[in-house]
Amino acid sequence: MPLFTTLLAMPDQFEGLLAQVPDEYLDWEPANWAGIPSERFSARGHLCHLLDIETLGYQVRFRRTLAEHLPELASLDGYQLAQDNQYRQQDPAVQLARFRTARSETVDWLNTVPSDAWQRRARYGNYGEVTLDGLVRLLVSHDHQHLAGMQWLLMRLNADHRLALPLA
Repeated sequence: MPLFTTLLAMPDQFEGLLAQVPDEYLDWEPANWAGIPSERFSARGHLCHLLDIETLGYQVRFRRTLAEHLPELASLDGYQLAQDNQYRQQDPAVQLARFRTARSETVDWLNTVPSDAWQRRARYGNYGEVTLDGLVRLLVSHDHQHLAGMQWLLMRLNADHRLALPLA
């Protein structure tokens, strides 16, 4: 399934962007967030958020959608998670390894879902009723938002600090 390939590519794509952020700027936040296409997180914050949303959000949502009849799925407050889980104290290498493992576990689990179960439904926040397939697509969309947010953050870092950031 092409969605699985996209999901599995995310840790490498994110790692490539994270590698462009000098260590001393992992927690840097701009004075102005205008135009950010994702939540307002530092580079380390984006990484920690991706891990939390994977494990506490989407893995739980997927399993509940398959196991329950039309469950009400909770949205998570990313900024509260950042505070509760002390994102600034987390080791990026450890968090990246954990995200990579969690994403692999997500895709491995999704690979076991029978084809007739992909239309199972849940209610999810402002989205209303969604299918399991739709939830997977929302996870892909979430990934894209954070890749875009990292590109935006690199743009701001370059503009605000006149850093010559690597292009690859």
